[in-house]
Amino acid sequence: MSNLKAETIQRVISAFVVAPFVVLCFVSYNSLVGLVAAIVMVSSGEFFYTTLRKHGAWLMVVYTGIVSAFPILYGTFFQEKPMELLAYIYIAGIVFTLSRVKNKEIITEIYFAFTTALIYIAFLLSFFIPLYAKFGADAALLTLTLSWSYDSFAFAFGMSTGGKHKLGSYYSPNKSWEGLFGGIFGTTLYIILYQNVARLFFKSDLRLSLPVILLIATVTAIFDTFGDIFESSIKRHYNVKHMGNLLPGHGGMLDRIDGLLFITPVVYALFTIFG
Repeated sequence: MSNLKAETIQRVISAFVVAPFVVLCFVSYNSLVGLVAAIVMVSSGEFFYTTLRKHGAWLMVVYTGIVSAFPILYGTFFQEKPMELLAYIYIAGIVFTLSRVKNKEIITEIYFAFTTALIYIAFLLSFFIPLYAKFGADAALLTLTLSWSYDSFAFAFGMSTGGKHKLGSYYSPNKSWEGLFGGIFGTTLYIILYQNVARLFFKSDLRLSLPVILLIATVTAIFDTFGDIFESSIKRHYNVKHMGNLLPGHGGMLDRIDGLLFITPVVYALFTIFG
């Protein structure tokens, strides 16, 4: 069995194991907040292990705790004040760093790791909280599965066509235009199917017009791609293939949600405008 075929099988098995649990967490607001916090904790832990492991475990543990506090506090006490919360947690992290790190050669690297995890992982993923609160579980679950849909269709179209026309990304050279446009096409069909199934079986009031659906599919393709490339650039800097190995075939949790982190705030903006 080829490595590619084996990895594909692992991806499918991982998806069938993890996806039902994740979807069930969308049954209530509190479980959604808990899910976001758990994913932030795992993803930031992977990120800090990759970027800071040579500087000691205590930094990784404390930073993971600080960053994971953001979605919990946002979802409970700071629903209307996310920017204030972001400032407080950022200041707390910097004060901790200055009190513990006494090495000018590594201080900026540690600032980078903490700031990136706080904004890129905790802040961006926490857009699920207002998305759920303002537009409902159906809109939030659609946003989550947009990334799954696009990745699956882009991978399938890229493989079936040979992906001969590359996007030209230095950090992710295997991405192709065939995968991009195939992903947009497949995601458009998926949104139409999702909307109709949600209305038929779950009494959803999701009513997205075809132009908005096409816009969401296109935005998904663009920002999922940039989210993946962004994470790839970090992995290349640290010379690792994956951020972790929690999910066979996918790597770590952060490898699985890298595109979703960029998609969620943008889709939230589109729902705010057109929802």
